Amino acid sequence: MVVFVNKLVLNGAPEDLERLYRSVSDFFREQPGLLRFRLLRSRRDPAVYLNVAEWESAELFERAVRQEWFRAAARVSEVADGDPHLCEVVVSGGPA
Repeated sequence: MVVFVNKLVLNGAPEDLERLYRSVSDFFREQPGLLRFRLLRSRRDPAVYLNVAEWESAELFERAVRQEWFRAAARVSEVADGDPHLCEVVVSGGPA
């Protein structure tokens, strides 16, 4: 499993980012390998969002983001500056 994390700092309206995310998330729901995703907004700084998505593998994630529809539709840079990272899980846990 890999985790995609993208820190997004707004340079546009929050409603525009959230609308764009909903549109792109419909595409990702149909992609093989997607386990779950979330768009989080910082409570400390409401101009900061985190896009967090878990994927079965880096290959399936890369395949999804290489698709032409995604490349044309993912216009996040119009409303936020991103800092994307594809991560490996090092430690995981839950309640005892």
